[in-house]
Amino acid sequence: MLGVNVHKIRLAGPWMVVDETGSSRRTRLPVDRLSKQETRLVRRFGRPGRLDADERVWLVVAGLSGSTGILLNEIPLELEKSPDGGRADVTDRLVSGNVLEFQWSGGESGGLAGPVWLECVSC
Repeated sequence: MLGVNVHKIRLAGPWMVVDETGSSRRTRLPVDRLSKQETRLVRRFGRPGRLDADERVWLVVAGLSGSTGILLNEIPLELEKSPDGGRADVTDRLVSGNVLEFQWSGGESGGLAGPVWLECVSC
């Protein structure tokens, strides 16, 4: 696309895996949910600096499997299907300290193979 500038920011790690008892451990992707346990995968990140008025920030998630709830700053987030996996425009939801969370429950297997990144897109 002519005139489009894209800057990627990888959310590689560390991630925190939290089990149903509240125990947590640091990890990196890929992550499989804990067998038959409610599992949360949490990553904190800052708001990209110097965003122009016409710039949008997209959260892009690849390799997500299983029935997964996604929260950004404790608010549910829906991903649109894309060639990369799934993406959502998060520009208006970002604050200085953000928390991205994936939640799995029930008996279905699942996980996050990744990668996960932010795309800052300006036209």
